[in-house]
Amino acid sequence: MVNIGEYVAPLVSGIVVALSSWLSISPEGYFVSNLLHNVDPAYVDYLVPAYLGITFAVLFYFKEKIALGSQNALRKSFDSETRYLLYATIFTVLLGYPILAEVRDVITPRTSDMVNAVIGVVIIILGLLAGTKSLAPFKGLESRIREEKEEATLLDAIISGLSQGITLLGGLSRSGLVLLGLLCTGISVRRALELSFIVAPVYFVMKLAFLGGWEPALPVSLLFTAFLAAFVVSIVTMKALVRFSESIGQRGFLVVFGSISIAVYLLGVIL
Repeated sequence: MVNIGEYVAPLVSGIVVALSSWLSISPEGYFVSNLLHNVDPAYVDYLVPAYLGITFAVLFYFKEKIALGSQNALRKSFDSETRYLLYATIFTVLLGYPILAEVRDVITPRTSDMVNAVIGVVIIILGLLAGTKSLAPFKGLESRIREEKEEATLLDAIISGLSQGITLLGGLSRSGLVLLGLLCTGISVRRALELSFIVAPVYFVMKLAFLGGWEPALPVSLLFTAFLAAFVVSIVTMKALVRFSESIGQRGFLVVFGSISIAVYLLGVIL
């Protein structure tokens, strides 16, 4: 007989891991990991299917762009997004591999939440400066190498790749740091979100590769529940973030997005 109660933990775990992966926090930070532990002490067993769900969600979300990019690559004609994805992947691996192999636990979960809060503060400052004469730090350089508006450039790829590599340290927020880095080039929030989404799979694949010792004694149905929850929530969250950024504007979105990591850090301190 099926016990519906058994599916609560993987369902909640998948949802929480997905949401914290796309917002300016991390599922491996102090507050979120404690929350997951309270849901189920064996929540680590759900990380692998949840990360897989997030990865497949990105591939599904960008399936048309990936298919078109693959066709162009076979014709040896690389568009800007394909080059961006290729170079960002290379830089993520170059920086991320030694971090995961040697120093991935050097930053504690508490420290990770604090760093994420600092990133959130900087994102808020960028939001408050939106529309003023203050320029993004790399906007001048980016404008000289970008041939078309909103085109993904080598600079975008370097920033995304290095940011992702750095966030493989502890529980640093991948979404927060990558978005912050891309905004420093002067591109729109919507475009920065899209570029941060499409490059995410290599990050999660590297996370999965170095989890190690994953031998869950759980039924496949529970693991699939975590996978499906993370997949669906990731699709919904990516669409919601893009629409939210358009509905309230760059300033409002960045203030809200950055405030999330600050709120999570404070909750970790208080609770």
